[in-house]
Formats: sequence, C-alpha cells, structure tokens
Amino acid sequence: MPKALRGVIAVLSLLAAALLVGQAVPALAEGEGPAHITYGYHPYWTGGWTGVVIKQRELWKKYLPAGSTVRFEAHLTGPPMVNAMLADKMQIGCMGDMPSLVATTKKAQGDIRLVAANMISLGQNCNLLVVRKDAPDFKSPQEALQWLNGKIVAAHRGTCSNRFIDSILDKNGIKPKERLNMTIEVIASSFEAGKIDAAPMWEPHAQKVVDQGYGKYVATGAPWGEWDANFTIMRQDFIQAHPEAAKGWIKAEIEALQIMQKEPEAVAEMVLKETQGYTEKTLWKALYEKMPAGIGGEQVKYIGEMSFTPRVLDIMRVGYEFLHKLKVIDSGEMPKDAINEGPVKAALAEMGLSAPVAEIQARPMSAYTGK
Repeated sequence: MPKALRGVIAVLSLLAAALLVGQAVPALAEGEGPAHITYGYHPYWTGGWTGVVIKQRELWKKYLPAGSTVRFEAHLTGPPMVNAMLADKMQIGCMGDMPSLVATTKKAQGDIRLVAANMISLGQNCNLLVVRKDAPDFKSPQEALQWLNGKIVAAHRGTCSNRFIDSILDKNGIKPKERLNMTIEVIASSFEAGKIDAAPMWEPHAQKVVDQGYGKYVATGAPWGEWDANFTIMRQDFIQAHPEAAKGWIKAEIEALQIMQKEPEAVAEMVLKETQGYTEKTLWKALYEKMPAGIGGEQVKYIGEMSFTPRVLDIMRVGYEFLHKLKVIDSGEMPKDAINEGPVKAALAEMGLSAPVAEIQARPMSAYTGK
C-alpha cells in the first residue's frame, strides 16, 4: 500500500475514533449550547401558576443558557400536555399530581420523569368540597360529608379531586344517590343550573363558583389528611442533552414560587392576563384567602416543596394506588426511574436552598389591595 494512502487511512481512522468518543461522552454542561423548549402550563389551576410567573416575568431568560428559546403553551388540563410530551412536541410540563404520575408510566412511548414537586398543600387547592348554594349550614366537615348520603355528587375523573372524594366517601361509608363523572367546567355549569348537590373542585374553578353564588365551601382536604400536589415533569432525553437548561428551569420555578409568596397582588394581575371569565379578586382569593378553620382552612395554603421529601413520596404512593384502582394505569407501584432528582438537587445546591423553598401563607380578605 502506498505510503500516502496509508497516511490518509490513518487520518480517517483517527477522525472516526474522535467521532465515536464524541458520541459516547456527554458534552460538558458549559458547552451544551442553547436549548429550544416547548413548555406546557396550566393557568386554570393554582398549582400551575409558577408557569404564569415564569412567562410574565421572563425568568427563563435569567437562568437558561444564552440563545435559548421557550414556547409557552397554555392548557386547560394536564392530559393534553402529557400526550404532547410523549410525542416529543413538548419537553417540560407543569401539571397536577394525577396526570404527572400517569406520564411516568408510559416508558414505551416516552421516558418522562418527575423533576420537582413545585407545589403541595394539605388539601387547600384541589381537595375542596363544594355544595349547592341552598345546602344547609353544616357544623363540621364531617356533618357535610354525611349529608352526601343519597345526594348527586360529581367529580372530574382521574384528577386529584376525584381521588379525594373517592377516598373520603369510601373511608366513611358514604353512599351518594348518583356519582357522576364530569369535567371541571361542566361541574361549574351544573352548579349554576342546580343539577348537582356537591362536587370536589380545584382552584380557581371552585372560588369562581362560590363567588358567583352558585355554591359554597364546606370542607378542605385537611380534616381527613388529604394532600394535593403539582409537579414539574421533563423528558429524560431533554435532561440528558441539556442538563444546564434543566437545572436553570428549576431555578426559574424556585424564583417564581418566591414571587408568589411575596407578591400576591402582582401574581393575581399576571394570572388575570392568562385567563378568561375571572376577576382579579377571585384569582387572589383562590390562592391567598384563608378559609375558615371550621372547614379545614390551614394557615399555609401552598408549600413550594420542590424536593422529593417523604411527604411528597407518600402523595405519589397514594396517587399511583388510586390510578391503578381506577384502571388508568397497569400497576399501583411507582415505576422504576419515575423521578430524576438531578436538576432540583443541583439547583438547590447552587442557590443555597433546601426544601421547602417557599410557603404561601393564607391571608384575611382585608389584606387584599387589588381592584
């Protein structure tokens, strides 16, 4: 073989080896380049309001690699976001606990991980029992629950509120006359039309029904120890390709939670821009107003937990069991690799924080200074 040809072959071999090494070894974080993200969030659910704040305050620009772009997609519920993430049309989503957990069970379609429990509460935001406007004035949540015997009760199937109502009905032996499956929007219109007696609802839908005079709160999840939660989820291939962007997004979530803790009126104004049919006052009340202690009102409305603490893992355990009982998923066990704690651990370490990163305190209506 001519010497010149041997030299060319040697050079090509070295180039091929270099390419193989480049494929096998992940790029250094600082050299990963910009990330181009489609992000799904949920303006009609208080747990998704971190997404509103991130968008309105442009927090992502502060934390993502230079040149990154974000396309914000607002959704009414979680399942369409799950479908978009499974199809790789969306890389990051923020949604309630039930759709988030379902997303982790579809590994054959897409590897989606829970990366942060950005907001949890002791039943103050999803586990809210609302009854028709002319229902009796009950002395306690337990008395209100007993009233549901023989009544028409509706719930949005497969949601945190569905899990809540099924749990308290079963544990207390309550037998409604009818147990209907309705979307949250149909539940609201059914209260207006006087077609249902009671329903579990989440905020801000529940607050709107109450403020319009079609229903009233009779219990939160607190009297029965029923927690609700919201998660941030990401595609695993996105985390692997863009670890700095994944970490940066969690930092933006954390700052958004701190803004929600400190600036109630500003947050209500931001959400008003992203929703229809709501007043600024109703939105403020949905997240910040303290409910009466007699129905289970807690001083802390929401906790920016972020980390996968024991109480978050317990919320997940209960959720997977419920979804399996409902035959939404094949197993009641948490799937292997359901969680990727890397981004949240890195973000907390660099920001010098630990769980929880924020607590949203309940306030009296006298604290409201908005329009």
